Amino acid sequence: MTDKKETPTIIIDDDKPGQERFETLKEKLRYRQALRENSKKIDHKQIRLNIQADALPSKTFFIMNALAAVIAAYGLLSDSTAVVIGAMLVAMMLGPIAGISLALIDSRWILFKTAFQTLALGIIMIYGIGFLIGLIHPNIAITNEILARTHPNSLDLMIALAGGAAGAFASVSPRLSVAVVGVAVATALVPPLVASGLLLSRAEFSLSANAFLLTFTNIIAIQVSSSMVLWIAGFRRGSNEEVKSKYLEFVKRNWISLIILLILAVYLTFNLLYTVQNELYKSRVSDQLGQKLNTETNIIDTIQFDTHPEFTLARVFIRGVEPPSTNQIDELNRTLIPDRKGHPTYLQIRFISIQIIQTKPTKIVPLNTTNTEKPSIKILKKQDES
Repeated sequence: MTDKKETPTIIIDDDKPGQERFETLKEKLRYRQALRENSKKIDHKQIRLNIQADALPSKTFFIMNALAAVIAAYGLLSDSTAVVIGAMLVAMMLGPIAGISLALIDSRWILFKTAFQTLALGIIMIYGIGFLIGLIHPNIAITNEILARTHPNSLDLMIALAGGAAGAFASVSPRLSVAVVGVAVATALVPPLVASGLLLSRAEFSLSANAFLLTFTNIIAIQVSSSMVLWIAGFRRGSNEEVKSKYLEFVKRNWISLIILLILAVYLTFNLLYTVQNELYKSRVSDQLGQKLNTETNIIDTIQFDTHPEFTLARVFIRGVEPPSTNQIDELNRTLIPDRKGHPTYLQIRFISIQIIQTKPTKIVPLNTTNTEKPSIKILKKQDES
Protein backbone atom coordinates (compact mmCIF):
# COMPACT_ATOMS: atom_id res chain seq x y z
CA MET A 1 0.00 0.00 0.00
CA THR A 2 1.37 3.41 -1.01
CA ASP A 3 1.96 5.94 1.74
CA LYS A 4 -0.16 9.01 0.97
CA LYS A 5 2.31 11.32 2.68
CA GLU A 6 5.08 10.32 0.24
CA THR A 7 2.91 10.47 -2.88
CA PRO A 8 2.94 13.95 -4.47
CA THR A 9 -0.46 15.15 -5.68
CA ILE A 10 -1.31 17.92 -8.14
CA ILE A 11 -4.71 19.60 -7.70
CA ILE A 12 -6.05 21.48 -10.74
CA ASP A 13 -8.86 23.97 -10.51
CA ASP A 14 -11.09 23.42 -13.57
CA ASP A 15 -12.42 26.95 -13.37
CA LYS A 16 -8.92 28.46 -13.40
CA PRO A 17 -6.60 26.12 -15.30
CA GLY A 18 -3.55 28.39 -15.18
CA GLN A 19 -1.24 26.68 -17.70
CA GLU A 20 1.87 28.38 -16.38
CA ARG A 21 1.09 27.40 -12.79
CA PHE A 22 0.37 23.86 -13.91
CA GLU A 23 3.79 23.58 -15.65
CA THR A 24 5.53 24.89 -12.54
CA LEU A 25 3.86 22.23 -10.41
CA LYS A 26 4.92 19.51 -12.85
CA GLU A 27 8.53 20.69 -12.67
CA LYS A 28 8.41 20.59 -8.88
CA LEU A 29 7.03 17.06 -9.04
CA ARG A 30 9.85 15.93 -11.35
CA TYR A 31 12.42 17.56 -9.08
CA ARG A 32 11.08 15.72 -6.02
CA GLN A 33 11.07 12.44 -7.92
CA ALA A 34 14.70 13.04 -8.92
CA LEU A 35 15.64 13.78 -5.32
CA ARG A 36 14.02 10.53 -4.13
CA GLU A 37 15.83 8.60 -6.87
CA ASN A 38 19.16 10.17 -5.97
CA SER A 39 18.73 9.59 -2.24
CA LYS A 40 17.99 5.88 -2.39
CA LYS A 41 19.58 4.04 0.47
CA ILE A 42 22.18 1.34 -0.06
CA ASP A 43 20.62 -2.10 -0.18
CA HIS A 44 23.31 -3.93 1.78
CA LYS A 45 21.67 -7.34 1.44
CA GLN A 46 21.30 -7.16 -2.34
CA ILE A 47 24.80 -5.75 -2.84
CA ARG A 48 26.29 -8.55 -0.76
CA LEU A 49 24.47 -11.08 -2.95
CA ASN A 50 25.71 -9.34 -6.12
CA ILE A 51 29.34 -9.29 -4.96
CA GLN A 52 29.18 -12.91 -3.86
CA ALA A 53 27.69 -13.94 -7.24
CA ASP A 54 30.46 -12.10 -9.13
CA ALA A 55 33.09 -13.81 -7.00
CA LEU A 56 32.00 -17.31 -8.04
CA PRO A 57 34.09 -19.24 -10.62
CA SER A 58 31.41 -19.14 -13.33
CA LYS A 59 31.68 -20.08 -17.00
CA THR A 60 31.09 -16.47 -17.96
CA PHE A 61 34.05 -15.35 -15.84
CA PHE A 62 36.48 -17.75 -17.52
CA ILE A 63 35.17 -17.31 -21.06
CA MET A 64 35.23 -13.52 -20.97
CA ASN A 65 38.65 -13.34 -19.33
CA ALA A 66 40.08 -15.89 -21.77
CA LEU A 67 38.85 -13.80 -24.69
CA ALA A 68 40.23 -10.65 -23.04
CA ALA A 69 43.63 -12.36 -22.66
CA VAL A 70 43.73 -13.37 -26.34
CA ILE A 71 42.78 -9.87 -27.50
CA ALA A 72 45.27 -8.26 -25.11
CA ALA A 73 48.08 -10.60 -26.24
CA TYR A 74 47.66 -9.78 -29.91
CA GLY A 75 47.20 -6.10 -29.10
CA LEU A 76 50.49 -6.11 -27.20
CA LEU A 77 52.30 -8.03 -29.94
CA SER A 78 50.99 -5.69 -32.64
CA ASP A 79 51.84 -2.65 -30.51
CA SER A 80 48.25 -1.44 -30.84
CA THR A 81 46.84 0.61 -27.97
CA ALA A 82 43.36 0.44 -29.51
CA VAL A 83 43.33 -3.37 -29.49
CA VAL A 84 44.56 -3.47 -25.89
CA ILE A 85 41.71 -1.14 -24.93
CA GLY A 86 39.34 -3.53 -26.72
CA ALA A 87 40.54 -6.33 -24.45
CA MET A 88 39.58 -4.22 -21.46
CA LEU A 89 35.96 -4.13 -22.60
CA VAL A 90 35.46 -7.85 -22.06
CA ALA A 91 37.63 -8.52 -19.00
CA MET A 92 35.94 -9.50 -15.71
CA MET A 93 38.57 -9.37 -12.97
CA LEU A 94 36.89 -7.01 -10.49
CA GLY A 95 34.38 -9.57 -9.17
CA PRO A 96 36.70 -11.86 -7.17
CA ILE A 97 38.75 -8.92 -5.85
CA ALA A 98 35.55 -7.25 -4.59
CA GLY A 99 34.59 -10.60 -3.06
CA ILE A 100 37.89 -10.73 -1.16
CA SER A 101 37.34 -7.16 0.05
CA LEU A 102 33.83 -7.93 1.30
CA ALA A 103 35.00 -11.18 2.92
CA LEU A 104 37.70 -9.38 4.90
CA ILE A 105 35.51 -6.60 6.27
CA ASP A 106 32.59 -8.97 6.94
CA SER A 107 34.78 -11.75 8.39
CA ARG A 108 33.31 -14.28 5.96
CA TRP A 109 36.09 -16.80 5.39
CA ILE A 110 34.10 -19.13 3.15
CA LEU A 111 33.51 -16.21 0.77
CA PHE A 112 37.20 -15.30 1.02
CA LYS A 113 38.24 -18.83 0.05
CA THR A 114 35.83 -18.89 -2.90
CA ALA A 115 36.83 -15.43 -4.20
CA PHE A 116 40.55 -16.15 -3.75
CA GLN A 117 40.26 -19.42 -5.68
CA THR A 118 38.38 -17.65 -8.48
CA LEU A 119 41.00 -14.90 -8.67
CA ALA A 120 43.89 -17.39 -8.61
CA LEU A 121 42.34 -19.52 -11.37
CA GLY A 122 41.70 -16.41 -13.46
CA ILE A 123 45.30 -15.26 -13.06
CA ILE A 124 46.69 -18.69 -13.99
CA MET A 125 44.44 -18.89 -17.05
CA ILE A 126 45.29 -15.40 -18.33
CA TYR A 127 49.00 -15.89 -17.64
CA GLY A 128 48.97 -19.24 -19.40
CA ILE A 129 47.24 -17.82 -22.47
CA GLY A 130 49.88 -15.07 -22.69
CA PHE A 131 52.66 -17.66 -22.37
CA LEU A 132 51.18 -19.95 -25.07
CA ILE A 133 50.63 -17.12 -27.54
CA GLY A 134 54.22 -16.05 -26.92
CA LEU A 135 55.37 -19.56 -27.85
CA ILE A 136 53.22 -19.51 -30.99
CA HIS A 137 54.79 -16.22 -32.16
CA PRO A 138 58.43 -16.36 -31.07
CA ASN A 139 59.71 -14.16 -33.91
CA ILE A 140 57.65 -11.06 -33.14
CA ALA A 141 59.80 -8.42 -31.46
CA ILE A 142 59.01 -7.11 -27.99
CA THR A 143 56.91 -3.98 -28.54
CA ASN A 144 56.62 -0.69 -26.69
CA GLU A 145 53.17 -1.73 -25.39
CA ILE A 146 54.79 -4.70 -23.67
CA LEU A 147 57.77 -2.74 -22.34
CA ALA A 148 55.44 -0.04 -20.98
CA ARG A 149 54.22 -2.59 -18.42
CA THR A 150 57.66 -3.62 -17.18
CA HIS A 151 58.51 -0.52 -15.13
CA PRO A 152 56.04 -0.37 -12.21
CA ASN A 153 56.28 2.64 -9.92
CA SER A 154 54.24 4.52 -7.34
CA LEU A 155 52.19 6.24 -10.06
CA ASP A 156 50.78 2.85 -11.06
CA LEU A 157 49.94 2.23 -7.41
CA MET A 158 47.93 5.46 -7.17
CA ILE A 159 46.05 4.64 -10.37
CA ALA A 160 45.10 1.22 -9.00
CA LEU A 161 43.94 2.71 -5.68
CA ALA A 162 41.67 5.15 -7.49
CA GLY A 163 40.38 2.43 -9.83
CA GLY A 164 39.55 0.11 -6.97
CA ALA A 165 37.73 2.86 -5.09
CA ALA A 166 35.72 3.71 -8.21
CA GLY A 167 34.79 0.07 -8.73
CA ALA A 168 33.67 -0.38 -5.13
CA PHE A 169 31.69 2.87 -5.17
CA ALA A 170 29.92 1.77 -8.34
CA SER A 171 29.04 -1.57 -6.77
CA VAL A 172 27.29 0.08 -3.80
CA SER A 173 25.70 2.96 -5.70
CA PRO A 174 22.16 2.21 -6.98
CA ARG A 175 22.61 4.60 -9.93
CA LEU A 176 25.97 3.45 -11.30
CA SER A 177 26.87 0.41 -13.35
CA VAL A 178 29.69 -1.62 -11.86
CA ALA A 179 30.38 -3.09 -15.30
CA VAL A 180 31.53 0.27 -16.64
CA VAL A 181 33.98 0.86 -13.81
CA GLY A 182 35.00 -2.80 -13.95
CA VAL A 183 36.40 -2.10 -17.40
CA ALA A 184 38.66 0.60 -15.96
CA VAL A 185 39.85 -1.75 -13.21
CA ALA A 186 40.51 -4.55 -15.71
CA THR A 187 42.88 -2.25 -17.57
CA ALA A 188 45.30 -2.55 -14.67
CA LEU A 189 45.19 -6.35 -14.53
CA VAL A 190 44.84 -8.19 -17.84
CA PRO A 191 47.44 -6.39 -20.05
CA PRO A 192 50.37 -6.58 -17.57
CA LEU A 193 49.50 -10.18 -16.73
CA VAL A 194 49.48 -11.17 -20.40
CA ALA A 195 52.67 -9.16 -20.97
CA SER A 196 54.36 -11.13 -18.19
CA GLY A 197 53.39 -14.41 -19.86
CA LEU A 198 54.63 -13.22 -23.25
CA LEU A 199 57.96 -12.15 -21.78
CA LEU A 200 58.38 -15.43 -19.92
CA SER A 201 57.99 -17.31 -23.21
CA ARG A 202 60.96 -15.25 -24.52
CA ALA A 203 63.04 -16.12 -21.41
CA GLU A 204 63.01 -12.44 -20.38
CA PHE A 205 62.80 -13.33 -16.71
CA SER A 206 63.53 -9.91 -15.25
CA LEU A 207 61.02 -8.08 -17.46
CA SER A 208 58.44 -10.80 -16.89
CA ALA A 209 58.84 -10.47 -13.12
CA ASN A 210 58.40 -6.69 -13.32
CA ALA A 211 55.19 -7.04 -15.35
CA PHE A 212 53.85 -9.56 -12.83
CA LEU A 213 54.83 -7.21 -10.00
CA LEU A 214 52.68 -4.53 -11.64
CA THR A 215 49.73 -6.96 -11.71
CA PHE A 216 50.25 -7.95 -8.07
CA THR A 217 50.53 -4.30 -7.04
CA ASN A 218 47.28 -3.47 -8.80
CA ILE A 219 45.45 -6.39 -7.18
CA ILE A 220 46.54 -5.38 -3.66
CA ALA A 221 45.76 -1.69 -4.25
CA ILE A 222 42.32 -2.44 -5.72
CA GLN A 223 41.48 -4.77 -2.83
CA VAL A 224 42.51 -2.27 -0.14
CA SER A 225 40.67 0.68 -1.69
CA SER A 226 37.58 -1.50 -2.29
CA SER A 227 37.61 -2.59 1.35
CA MET A 228 37.87 1.02 2.47
CA VAL A 229 34.88 2.12 0.37
CA LEU A 230 32.74 -0.83 1.46
CA TRP A 231 33.68 -0.20 5.10
CA ILE A 232 32.68 3.46 4.88
CA ALA A 233 29.42 2.41 3.20
CA GLY A 234 28.53 0.34 6.29
CA PHE A 235 29.55 -3.17 5.28
CA ARG A 236 30.93 -4.66 8.49
CA ARG A 237 30.02 -7.72 10.50
CA GLY A 238 31.38 -10.17 13.04
CA SER A 239 32.97 -7.91 15.66
CA ASN A 240 31.89 -6.45 18.99
CA GLU A 241 34.61 -3.77 18.85
CA GLU A 242 33.52 -2.05 15.66
CA VAL A 243 31.35 0.52 17.41
CA LYS A 244 34.11 1.53 19.80
CA SER A 245 36.91 1.68 17.24
CA LYS A 246 35.76 1.60 13.61
CA TYR A 247 39.10 2.48 12.00
CA LEU A 248 41.12 0.23 14.27
CA GLU A 249 38.80 -2.64 13.42
CA PHE A 250 39.27 -1.96 9.70
CA VAL A 251 43.05 -2.09 10.14
CA LYS A 252 42.77 -5.35 12.11
CA ARG A 253 40.75 -7.00 9.36
CA ASN A 254 43.01 -5.80 6.55
CA TRP A 255 46.39 -5.73 8.27
CA ILE A 256 48.08 -8.21 5.91
CA SER A 257 46.95 -6.29 2.81
CA LEU A 258 47.96 -2.97 4.38
CA ILE A 259 51.46 -4.20 5.25
CA ILE A 260 51.96 -5.55 1.72
CA LEU A 261 50.65 -2.27 0.31
CA LEU A 262 53.08 -0.28 2.46
CA ILE A 263 56.04 -2.41 1.34
CA LEU A 264 55.02 -2.05 -2.29
CA ALA A 265 54.58 1.71 -1.89
CA VAL A 266 58.12 2.10 -0.56
CA TYR A 267 59.65 -0.11 -3.23
CA LEU A 268 57.71 1.51 -6.09
CA THR A 269 58.60 4.98 -4.84
CA PHE A 270 62.28 4.08 -5.12
CA ASN A 271 61.54 2.74 -8.60
CA LEU A 272 59.98 6.06 -9.56
CA LEU A 273 62.95 8.03 -8.21
CA TYR A 274 65.34 5.75 -10.09
CA THR A 275 63.38 6.23 -13.33
CA VAL A 276 63.32 10.01 -12.95
CA GLN A 277 67.06 10.19 -12.20
CA ASN A 278 67.83 7.86 -15.09
CA GLU A 279 65.78 9.94 -17.53
CA LEU A 280 67.49 13.13 -16.34
CA TYR A 281 70.89 11.49 -16.86
CA LYS A 282 69.96 10.39 -20.40
CA SER A 283 68.58 13.83 -21.22
CA ARG A 284 71.75 15.60 -20.06
CA VAL A 285 74.02 13.21 -21.99
CA SER A 286 71.85 13.61 -25.10
CA ASP A 287 72.14 17.39 -24.84
CA GLN A 288 75.93 17.14 -24.54
CA LEU A 289 76.18 14.86 -27.55
CA GLY A 290 73.83 17.02 -29.60
CA GLN A 291 75.92 20.14 -29.01
CA LYS A 292 79.12 18.39 -30.14
CA LEU A 293 78.00 16.00 -32.88
CA ASN A 294 75.15 17.82 -34.66
CA THR A 295 76.79 19.87 -37.42
CA GLU A 296 75.86 21.26 -40.81
CA THR A 297 76.68 17.92 -42.44
CA ASN A 298 75.92 15.44 -39.61
CA ILE A 299 72.83 14.84 -37.48
CA ILE A 300 72.15 12.42 -34.59
CA ASP A 301 69.48 9.90 -35.48
CA THR A 302 69.03 7.96 -32.22
CA ILE A 303 70.87 7.40 -28.93
CA GLN A 304 70.76 4.12 -27.04
CA PHE A 305 72.05 3.60 -23.51
CA ASP A 306 73.49 0.21 -22.58
CA THR A 307 74.23 -0.21 -18.86
CA HIS A 308 77.19 -2.38 -17.83
CA PRO A 309 78.47 -3.18 -14.31
CA GLU A 310 81.40 -0.74 -14.53
CA PHE A 311 80.23 1.83 -17.12
CA THR A 312 77.36 2.98 -19.34
CA LEU A 313 77.74 2.85 -23.11
CA ALA A 314 76.02 5.60 -25.13
CA ARG A 315 75.50 4.14 -28.59
CA VAL A 316 74.91 7.04 -31.04
CA PHE A 317 73.59 6.59 -34.57
CA ILE A 318 74.60 9.49 -36.85
CA ARG A 319 73.55 10.24 -40.41
CA GLY A 320 75.84 12.50 -42.36
CA VAL A 321 78.69 13.05 -44.78
CA GLU A 322 81.86 13.00 -42.67
CA PRO A 323 82.20 10.70 -39.62
CA PRO A 324 83.49 12.13 -36.33
CA SER A 325 87.16 11.58 -35.62
CA THR A 326 88.55 9.40 -32.86
CA ASN A 327 89.94 12.55 -31.20
CA GLN A 328 86.41 13.93 -30.91
CA ILE A 329 85.22 10.68 -29.35
CA ASP A 330 88.13 10.69 -26.86
CA GLU A 331 87.33 14.26 -25.88
CA LEU A 332 83.65 13.43 -25.38
CA ASN A 333 84.53 10.37 -23.29
CA ARG A 334 86.44 12.66 -20.92
CA THR A 335 83.68 15.26 -20.66
CA LEU A 336 80.47 13.15 -20.56
CA ILE A 337 78.81 13.13 -17.15
CA PRO A 338 78.92 9.86 -15.15
CA ASP A 339 75.80 7.70 -14.79
CA ARG A 340 73.64 7.68 -11.67
CA LYS A 341 75.96 5.11 -10.02
CA GLY A 342 79.02 7.30 -10.60
CA HIS A 343 80.43 5.09 -13.34
CA PRO A 344 81.88 6.68 -16.50
CA THR A 345 79.90 7.11 -19.71
CA TYR A 346 81.62 5.96 -22.90
CA LEU A 347 80.64 6.84 -26.44
CA GLN A 348 80.28 4.56 -29.44
CA ILE A 349 79.47 6.02 -32.87
CA ARG A 350 77.59 4.15 -35.58
CA PHE A 351 77.86 6.27 -38.68
CA ILE A 352 75.39 6.09 -41.59
CA SER A 353 76.87 7.71 -44.67
CA ILE A 354 74.72 9.95 -46.87
CA GLN A 355 75.48 10.10 -50.58
CA ILE A 356 74.25 12.85 -52.89
CA ILE A 357 73.59 11.60 -56.43
CA GLN A 358 72.76 13.97 -59.32
CA THR A 359 72.82 13.83 -63.12
CA LYS A 360 73.50 17.46 -64.02
CA PRO A 361 73.83 20.88 -62.37
CA THR A 362 70.62 22.59 -61.28
CA LYS A 363 69.81 26.11 -60.22
CA ILE A 364 68.53 24.94 -56.82
CA VAL A 365 71.27 22.44 -55.84
CA PRO A 366 74.67 23.02 -57.47
CA LEU A 367 77.15 20.22 -58.07
CA ASN A 368 79.76 21.71 -55.72
CA THR A 369 80.25 19.02 -53.04
CA THR A 370 80.31 21.31 -49.99
CA ASN A 371 77.32 23.36 -51.10
CA THR A 372 75.41 20.17 -51.95
CA GLU A 373 75.91 18.53 -48.57
CA LYS A 374 74.79 21.39 -46.33
CA PRO A 375 71.26 21.95 -47.59
CA SER A 376 70.63 18.18 -47.61
CA ILE A 377 71.46 17.92 -43.91
CA LYS A 378 69.28 20.95 -43.16
CA ILE A 379 66.38 19.19 -44.86
CA LEU A 380 66.96 16.12 -42.68
CA LYS A 381 66.91 18.27 -39.55
CA LYS A 382 63.63 19.89 -40.60
CA GLN A 383 62.10 16.47 -41.21
CA ASP A 384 63.17 15.24 -37.75
CA GLU A 385 61.78 18.36 -36.09
CA SER A 386 58.43 17.95 -37.83
